[in-house]
Amino acid sequence: MVFSSSYIFAQEKMGDGFFFLKKQFLFSMIGFIGMLVLSQVHYGFFEKYSYLILILAVLILAATLIPGVGLKVGGAQRWVHFFGLQFQPSELLKIALVIAIAKRLAHKYEKIHQFTAGVLGNFLVLLPALVLLMSQPDFGTTAVICAVVFVLMFVAGVPFLYLFATSFTALSVLASLIYFSPYRLARFQAFLDPWSDPLGKGFQILQSFIGLQEGGIFGIGLGNGKEKLFFLPEAHNDFIFSVIGEELGFLGVMFVVVLFSCFVFRGLKIGWNSLNDHDDRFGFLLAVGITMLIGLQAFINMAVVVGALPTKGLTLPFISYGGSSILMNLLAVGILLSVSKGPKLVSVRKG
Repeated sequence: MVFSSSYIFAQEKMGDGFFFLKKQFLFSMIGFIGMLVLSQVHYGFFEKYSYLILILAVLILAATLIPGVGLKVGGAQRWVHFFGLQFQPSELLKIALVIAIAKRLAHKYEKIHQFTAGVLGNFLVLLPALVLLMSQPDFGTTAVICAVVFVLMFVAGVPFLYLFATSFTALSVLASLIYFSPYRLARFQAFLDPWSDPLGKGFQILQSFIGLQEGGIFGIGLGNGKEKLFFLPEAHNDFIFSVIGEELGFLGVMFVVVLFSCFVFRGLKIGWNSLNDHDDRFGFLLAVGITMLIGLQAFINMAVVVGALPTKGLTLPFISYGGSSILMNLLAVGILLSVSKGPKLVSVRKG
């Protein structure tokens, strides 16, 4: 799908129709090897060094603000540039935060009913990262992280009253960020009525609608889509799901939905097995966190493409073009596979 959605664009802009395909293939292979390696590393390693990993991720994220290191694309400074490659630190940060919050909630289980242990401590862990994300700005990643942490707090057993107060506060802050930011407010208004500005803020989502409508049940054929021909912005990235709908139809779209549903089911089952079979709370929370991190991002991306949510700038995991995304998602799956093996992985036994 990356090749189908990017060939014409890459040929016109880069002079090489295979440009995005080759980069995606390279990062996919690196990610796949990393996934196999991490699947053999006991996940207790990440528990032990969780805060060190988080500090490293925050420092790399902060590097996006350094002139000459940080790279600004499309009005957002979300990338670092080194050795001719671009990397989006927020992809690493999401995994680092899941590991750190999972460890904290697991270790504070006996005190989870207390506000300081169940809520305040998590917020203090999140705060530096969220401030840096919003300075880029990266509203979509911030929203995903907050949602995943909320899920982790819920399954960890944080009292409902604290969850309600936390969610109300978070939603109020997010609403304020939208209201007092002209471009976010315009994007939200375009979500409510894209036809009010069909050639401006509503253009992308309306082109997505056209692609989905043209696809019908069976699609117009792989490679035959028209929206990717400079009509639909970010066709190979944020809106690749629309290209799938146009070329492979409703059946192709539902196939993707089913695949992600299976992934979420299996990931949650790994978490449940960790808790039920081994009484391993860290493994449970880590598996749930990684699963929901990928699953929620997929849900939000697909919801945006069909017009159920405002545009967020989030990729479709494993499918959209994006080296940082495919690399870090595969590494996250490697950790998930490690959790699936249980707490007594032979390769890390002492002696």
